[in-house]
Amino acid sequence: MSTHKVDDLLDESHSRFTPLQRLLKTAYNQKQWTAELQAFIAPPLRFEVSVTDIRGPNAHILSHSAAAATRLRFLLPEILPALQRLSNFANVTDFKIRVANAAVTSAAHPDSHPAED
Repeated sequence: MSTHKVDDLLDESHSRFTPLQRLLKTAYNQKQWTAELQAFIAPPLRFEVSVTDIRGPNAHILSHSAAAATRLRFLLPEILPALQRLSNFANVTDFKIRVANAAVTSAAHPDSHPAED
């Protein structure tokens, strides 16, 4: 990352919040949303999904594998009523699930590399 980009993140001349403040708020929201979703999911599936965004009626979820995404698709209709009782998920009626690519998954879980021969 160049120095110019870092300076822009820290620049306080922006209208309401600095880019760094917005980035930190987004990261905080993602952690909170993910913790709320994971509270309704049993392990090990709980640790393979995270909420990246909630926009209107859509919750955007990132899954670490296609298998986890499939299991989550079948589980979500069962837990949706309980999730909707939470203020962050009150308006959510649909889930958009994406599967992370292998590089992202490996970086997030360095211990899950296949054994080398």
